[in-house]
Amino acid sequence: MPAHEVWEAQPERSNPRTLRLVIWLALHLGRTFTRLLLYPIVAYFLLTGGEPARASRSFLRQALGREPTWLDRVRHWYTFAAVVLDRVFLLGDRTHYFAVQVEHEDVVLEAARQGRGAVLLVSHFGSFDVIRAISQRAPDLRLRIVVDRQHGAMLTQLLEALNPTLAAGVIDASQRGPQLALVLKQALDQGHVLGMMGDRAYANERTVPVRFMNRTAHLPENPWILASVLQVPVFLAFGIYDGGNRYRIRFERLAERVVLPRATRAAAVQGYAQAYAERLETQVRAAPYNWFNFYDFWTDETAAD
Repeated sequence: MPAHEVWEAQPERSNPRTLRLVIWLALHLGRTFTRLLLYPIVAYFLLTGGEPARASRSFLRQALGREPTWLDRVRHWYTFAAVVLDRVFLLGDRTHYFAVQVEHEDVVLEAARQGRGAVLLVSHFGSFDVIRAISQRAPDLRLRIVVDRQHGAMLTQLLEALNPTLAAGVIDASQRGPQLALVLKQALDQGHVLGMMGDRAYANERTVPVRFMNRTAHLPENPWILASVLQVPVFLAFGIYDGGNRYRIRFERLAERVVLPRATRAAAVQGYAQAYAERLETQVRAAPYNWFNFYDFWTDETAAD
């Protein structure tokens, strides 16, 4: 099964009642107390995780260059759980809980102030919620996130109820096709910065093969097509969780202008996607526990656990 079908097929492993309880506890009892709940939650997912737990172990094996210890696996899942919990506070406008360091914000702010629009590639690495929460402090950065509301719909709906204003600006990628392309074009024409996931392709979406962490992965080609047609720059953003209450946001410029010559279009798209994969790999190797693709991300043959 292709990797994009694997992740889209994964069911949500919770229920609305439990999620509402955790959110209520977080907002009423605070971050310090609620984080104590992460330990039994992590233990549950490690013991019953099935394919996600195996994918975590496989990833850590290649990222760390050794067989992961039990502590490595706990740390990976704990980082994921901590970042998910922090979504409640970030979307609930409780950013005072966090110490956030921002690196190279000027590169994307400069483009935003020109009103040209831009593509901002994010990934399932660290927290993109800390990126959009911080962007609310910069009125020049008119950020709109493109997400598939149908995948993880239960958690997404509960969290977005915490911030209806932010939710109103989300572009739903589940509609896809010409309708989605038109909405994206209109947003860019209005000078918005579109935050798009660059590390996962949806079903029936065209992909391009890249070398990522010494193996073959397939990334979506749509961001490059969109940036090329509308002649907008492409930037990268990484919201890295450094433990405790610390986050680090890093912005990078990937391409001021995406050029896809007709005669060499496929090779050009592959070149841009490969450049993105290499930048992402640099960040993933530096902070491997921030990797949250808990499925067989790669398309080549994997070693058995």
